[in-house]
Amino acid sequence: MKQTYGKRLAAAIKLKNLKQSDLAKELNITQATISKIINGTQYLDFDLAVKVCEFLEITLDWLAYGFEQVPKPQYHRNPERQRIEYLMSILEEAEYPLVIVAMEEMIEIRLRDSPPTKPDKPGKIRKKKE
Repeated sequence: MKQTYGKRLAAAIKLKNLKQSDLAKELNITQATISKIINGTQYLDFDLAVKVCEFLEITLDWLAYGFEQVPKPQYHRNPERQRIEYLMSILEEAEYPLVIVAMEEMIEIRLRDSPPTKPDKPGKIRKKKE
């Protein structure tokens, strides 16, 4: 089962040996609001999410998506390569129709980037070199 935003927040609170009320007090919001966030009926706005992450010493990437983003080396600046990498990353958890679209886009990029080859002229026979 996939962990949700709220479950990750609850886990981070628990790891810090805090209570929902402790976090609520730090953010100047009610404990009921924290409970709604954990249950998935409400979300933090961006500014509060940043404060939560600072207070709990977690990253926004982990809170929002459940993983840490690894910085890419600078040589990945090619926009076509970045597009292919993005498409490959969504293939892991995507539904079938999205996978097809992603694969079609990758093939289109690869075909566009590959050098054209000269087709043989019809009727021309190549002699073998001896």
